[in-house]
Amino acid sequence: MKLSKLRHHAVLAAGAITLGLAILHPAAVAAEPVTIWSWRTEDQAAMETMFDAFRAKNPDIEVELQFTPDADYQNRLSTALRGGRGPDIAQLKAYGELQPLVDAGYLDALDDSIPELKAFPEAALGGSRAVSDGKIYGVPYSTPVMGVFYNTDIFAEHGIAVPRTYTEFVAACEKLKAAGVLPIAAGGASGSGWALEISLGVIGPTIYGPGFFEEMATGKANFTDPRFVQTLQRMKDLAPFYSEGFSGVDYTTATQQFISGNAAMFFGGAWENGSFKSQNPDLHFSIFPFPTEDGNDPAFTSTFSDGSYGLVADSENKDAAITVLRWMASPEFAQLFADSLGWPPARTEATASDPVLKAMLEMQKHSTPYLTLVGFRWQTPTASSVVQAEIIDMIEGKITPEQMAANVNEAVSTWFKPQP
Repeated sequence: MKLSKLRHHAVLAAGAITLGLAILHPAAVAAEPVTIWSWRTEDQAAMETMFDAFRAKNPDIEVELQFTPDADYQNRLSTALRGGRGPDIAQLKAYGELQPLVDAGYLDALDDSIPELKAFPEAALGGSRAVSDGKIYGVPYSTPVMGVFYNTDIFAEHGIAVPRTYTEFVAACEKLKAAGVLPIAAGGASGSGWALEISLGVIGPTIYGPGFFEEMATGKANFTDPRFVQTLQRMKDLAPFYSEGFSGVDYTTATQQFISGNAAMFFGGAWENGSFKSQNPDLHFSIFPFPTEDGNDPAFTSTFSDGSYGLVADSENKDAAITVLRWMASPEFAQLFADSLGWPPARTEATASDPVLKAMLEMQKHSTPYLTLVGFRWQTPTASSVVQAEIIDMIEGKITPEQMAANVNEAVSTWFKPQP
């Protein structure tokens, strides 16, 4: 039982007179708040405002949002769940990072209690569906895309149009660098190799195409495929345009280079939209998919389910928590999410007034699953663990793209079984 609930029950039992009044007047008993834990500290203000809409319609349910930095969140959540002191609702990582919590019995399946989930596309649900029983354990909140954020003022100042081919992209980078402008803010130091893995998700689909994920899943291709090797090679080829001192630059520094207007481009995911705007309201930027070789075919982008919100199995406030989760699965929440945070919500009914979000929704029309996350982060060693550990060395020429691809393939081959 949670410590807060022990204190609550102690207060109720403090005296017979108080208890008697509570029985005569049930409304006098203060309801326990529904606690929601999240790692998105950058979204705290927006989320509080969004939940004001829920509170207005449900004055009898108190909601308490708690935010923990991403680096510490998983450890805090796992420790709390093991000790029976977790929240009522937990923000959950997707795909393979969800499964251990399901296996440990920490979460309740939501298929029956949240009928609104039937309105979600499979692209959103896939990240919260357990492989062990096929049930849904979380309400998804976003299916982000990945692309090239660019400073529209810098592009205009230097007469650069959005590139449609890889050759045009390189030419733009060369022009910017010659003018003393950092072309691409990038870095993966200090444990932020995931940011460079995202860069692979930005570049890859324009090389290996939309059908590559299915080939990988069915065993017709693997990570040593020339198309994946070429993706790694392209990451390496762009090294002259990355942040100075690249190997020592972390994700936070790279984002600040873009947010401050000192870099023309940044490879990232849809979640950056709201974050960039909140940190610099005067920054003028948009996003485009990484260009294809010849510009004739559609430029595909990676997409995935970012995560979900799940019901903790030992919650003693489940009825109220389910009411909250049903609202988070509603079109109203999806629209608030789009309007407040600026990245694609998990439900597809939402409309966009923000031009950057509009561009992202257009990019979703030509998307393919984020390869290393959706397909190869289910067991250890994950594809991501090898990519994040070796990508800086590969870019700096300490290992070849072919060797890195072979290392990724060797790692996942220890557990991955193709599904013909």
